[in-house]
Amino acid sequence: MTPAQAVSYTEDYWRGADILTKRFICASYGETPEWCGELPGKVEVPKSIAGVLAARQQAAQEREAAAKAAADIIAARTALAKRVKSGRASSKDVEMLVEQAKAGEQEAMELIAWMYAQGLSPERKDEDELSELAYIWYGKAYLAGAKEVKVNMDQIWPTLSETQQNRIVAFFDKKT
Repeated sequence: MTPAQAVSYTEDYWRGADILTKRFICASYGETPEWCGELPGKVEVPKSIAGVLAARQQAAQEREAAAKAAADIIAARTALAKRVKSGRASSKDVEMLVEQAKAGEQEAMELIAWMYAQGLSPERKDEDELSELAYIWYGKAYLAGAKEVKVNMDQIWPTLSETQQNRIVAFFDKKT
């Protein structure tokens, strides 16, 4: 077995490789990986090692900036969750959370569901209505990929009346 045969050519394995490395692999070996067709036709090649180093440094800076942005979002959401949990969330906080949830952010959906489940609704609602809203928001989070909320849904479902359960089923039937 040659070294080329021992290397995996799956996209997962090569995801972090720079485009020049991927181009080299696609051009050098007899067995062309599927992902080679997705590479751009022309690749700008730096004229010196300094150019390669500069490109790598720029890529590292872009990754750091993306990581910092993600960390900032997590910090802001954690602070919001703490304000919500302590009952000190402002109406602006709740509006922002609802906007994020409507944009499909599962963590925001889950936090709204938790608020309703804990009775921390910005509007005056009775406990039964809050449970129904909590279930709906947990359901939205579940459908968006937050599978861990299923436990909460399973705890709320038996507490709902048959009428509420039917409304929830109808709600999700409309969505699909």
